[in-house]
Amino acid sequence: MLIKFITKSIRPLGMFSIFIFAAWCILGSTLIRDMDEDSILSKFLQYTISFENRFYDYRMKSQLDPKFKSKEIVLVKIDDYSLEKIGMWPIPRSEHAKMIRQLNNFGAKVVALDIMYPEASPVCGPQSPDDDLAKAFKDFQKDDRRVFLGYSLTSNPEEGLKEAPTEMLNDAIMTQSVPNVDMIPQMINRFTFPIEKFVTTEAGLASISSREDSDGIFRLYQFITNIDTIYYGSLGLNSYKAYVKDMNEIKISSDATGELVINGKTLEISNTGETKLRYIGSEAQFLDVSLYDLLVAAPDDAKMKELLNNKIIFVGSTAQGAHDLRPSPIDAKMPGVYGHMNLTHMLLHQYFYQNINESVKYSLYILFLGMLFFLIVQRYGNAFLDALVIVTLLLISRYVDSTYFLPHGYELKLFYCFFCFIASYSWNTFILFYEANKEKKQIKGTFARYVAPTIVDEMLKDPEKLHVGGTKKEITCLFSDVRDFTSISEGMSATELAHSLNMYMGKMTDIVFDTKGTLDKYIGDAIVAFWGAPLEIGNHAQYAVEGAIRMMEALPSINEEFRRLNRPEFKVGIGLNSGECSVGNMGSDRIFSYTALGDNMNLGARLESLCKHYGAQILISEYTLSRIDTANIKYRPIDKVIVKGKTTPVEIFEVLHNAHPMFKDTEGFNFFVTAHKLFMQKDFKGASDIFTQLLMVFTDDKPTKRLNDLCKKYLEQPELINDQFDVTKMTEK
Repeated sequence: MLIKFITKSIRPLGMFSIFIFAAWCILGSTLIRDMDEDSILSKFLQYTISFENRFYDYRMKSQLDPKFKSKEIVLVKIDDYSLEKIGMWPIPRSEHAKMIRQLNNFGAKVVALDIMYPEASPVCGPQSPDDDLAKAFKDFQKDDRRVFLGYSLTSNPEEGLKEAPTEMLNDAIMTQSVPNVDMIPQMINRFTFPIEKFVTTEAGLASISSREDSDGIFRLYQFITNIDTIYYGSLGLNSYKAYVKDMNEIKISSDATGELVINGKTLEISNTGETKLRYIGSEAQFLDVSLYDLLVAAPDDAKMKELLNNKIIFVGSTAQGAHDLRPSPIDAKMPGVYGHMNLTHMLLHQYFYQNINESVKYSLYILFLGMLFFLIVQRYGNAFLDALVIVTLLLISRYVDSTYFLPHGYELKLFYCFFCFIASYSWNTFILFYEANKEKKQIKGTFARYVAPTIVDEMLKDPEKLHVGGTKKEITCLFSDVRDFTSISEGMSATELAHSLNMYMGKMTDIVFDTKGTLDKYIGDAIVAFWGAPLEIGNHAQYAVEGAIRMMEALPSINEEFRRLNRPEFKVGIGLNSGECSVGNMGSDRIFSYTALGDNMNLGARLESLCKHYGAQILISEYTLSRIDTANIKYRPIDKVIVKGKTTPVEIFEVLHNAHPMFKDTEGFNFFVTAHKLFMQKDFKGASDIFTQLLMVFTDDKPTKRLNDLCKKYLEQPELINDQFDVTKMTEK
């Protein structure tokens, strides 16, 4: 018995915990932005995200087109072949100058040098190689073409330049901060910044720094840098700007994290100015030429002209010994220059990722729907079917991802979805292995006489519900009582009383069941019922209020039958309240009943007893009112009351039904509501005038008379008006 109880509790708890963990990890891609990087939670989340990143990298790599070639971007690679032919490292800047002239000759439009020039070259002759290279930069840029030189970034003030040179303003993205975009400031590393001789050539300057993820993979790209509240671009971004020659199409929005708007499409950037690269490939996807082949090419080389003319030329090292090889999602040893090239290609073709929140949303959809489907199927208890469903979920998710989401730039968190599916299946199988044979007893014939059919069905599905104990659930309770039943019973024989009571109880109970309610118990002439347990029915308060209205509307026909039989009529008061209660089988292990207990049930009982005090037929609490759709329900405020044993006032309302005097008299109803508002505003004279007129029409309306008496009392004794002038404190139940 104990083992069954433990396994029954652990199985759903474990699956729910797995689901919550997976959902939390999916949300982590956005939550981590607001977390302290050094916190344990952040570090754990980064650790889990690294698994998802690796799995996404694998899927993204499988989508690369081996036949695709970029048409606008070409790499001049400083490869091992070129180093062997030139025979020197570092390569003399005279060779760099020759390279620039060759690119100029063959019609290159933009040259982006993934090379740093922080030191002057040694001078061995009458002219410095730096002068020759500086002249080559100037000559190249005469025809509205651009050369860009690289520098790195630092956050260490001892390594940084005090301020950016004014020459950099020519290529600034924005010259002032953007409202609500709090981009973390950085500094230019003075040890990698080009020498002044090159800076004064009007060559463009761009950052070439990048930062790896926590797992060592370079997925992020330093897109924009905040230097002294001015935003400067990276090598890839500046090359793109120079190529398209449209300085106005790049705009930074005032989003919380920042966005770049390019031709109407957005590219998300972090508060460090980084964006995630959407790779199209590396060596196989970009045209290239060895540096040495470019240097020795004839001035009229047609193939070289075709390759380089009107192109963006990146120059960078691909040599094994040049220490610029980085692990990327698509290549474990990818030359760093390909990161800049991929970024430029992203901008040229708006090949951006979708908003991360969209990816998270669809990931949660897949997770939720997959788990919902699995939970439905596993209830059949067929192990083979469970395994088939899990495999199907994995295959379908992977297929949808590869055919739609990956090609359209969504970063689905499939690793967590797959983890949840497989872990839930494993957990479910593990627990089922230790469960004893399920015992089901045919209890419907017995319990159907005492409890609602829905409860019987629940018990048949799960015999463990027969054990004593309760669960916390939000429900709406109803208490109904026949007024002056003692006097009524004295005037009838036992047979007549039983017949009348059974007729009344039968009709009222049918209404409870018809509105998806659960009959709790009969207490003499009183009926106790609730909605929202054991089954979820949606808006339980709505069903309960509609049930109460139907009870009152059914009462006239019952009383008509009583009159025919020459028996006393029934007058009924109903109280309803909504809130959390303990619901379940209460009692001993041998004798128990399915019932609800708690403070909210007590308040419902108090409201029923207040019906007589206020002359109302259906009273509901403010908690029930807040949960229902009042479009088709007519109600009016009655009072704020502190029931016996409580200290906090509860606002109560009367729900009107078609037999209520004010139900069809819209004008009178509106007058009452207006007068009540005046009363609450302490305009007792105005309220009393209206209440007095109402009493001429509704002479027996007790709520109107009570409020009118209060108005007169406060007008005669204004010293009684205090902060709780509108609150009634009950001294008895």
